[in-house]
Amino acid sequence: MTQAALRYMGMGAGVTVMLAAAVILLSSALGMGLAAARLYGWAPVRALAAGYALVTRGVPLLVLLIGSYFSLPYLGLSLPVYVAAILVMGLYFAAYMGEVFRGALMAVPATQWDAGRSVGFRGFQTFRIVVLPQARRLCVAPFLNTALSIVKNTSLVSAIGGWELVTAGSEIGERAGDLMPTYLGVAFGYYLICFPLARLAT
Repeated sequence: MTQAALRYMGMGAGVTVMLAAAVILLSSALGMGLAAARLYGWAPVRALAAGYALVTRGVPLLVLLIGSYFSLPYLGLSLPVYVAAILVMGLYFAAYMGEVFRGALMAVPATQWDAGRSVGFRGFQTFRIVVLPQARRLCVAPFLNTALSIVKNTSLVSAIGGWELVTAGSEIGERAGDLMPTYLGVAFGYYLICFPLARLAT
């Protein structure tokens, strides 16, 4: 593989990293809201949050990406490829992040709430100062595993016309007339991106 091809794939890898980072940030924020709604919300809110998580996790991401991107223009809403991809993937993985955060919060013993109240903390203070730091440590591994899934699923953006590492590799392979070495390079690129996250998760 030539240096020009390597640089081109490096640009694709950069897009993949930025796309994944945006999705991780959005899904984390939404996921925390879902977790809080399921644990501390009113009964109707808990039911809605649980239903959202159940339905979202039951539909393939590729179907949601293609369906949303190509259907929204008929509703008068035309979004750029990457904006649509970040929104759809963020909403999709929020369901998974919500379960990560909910499991971590539930794993903190109930006695920690009592400990917070015993020193005069109010409900939110107890959550922020006592419960949340403990839950943060408990959710590191599952959070990073979900982040790994997000990185690898950014490859689906190519299905709606997005350009990233897989698309860059496909273009190089088609020009060279030999796809195997190029896709091995793409796989190695994903390995380089995912390896630090995998190490942190273990």
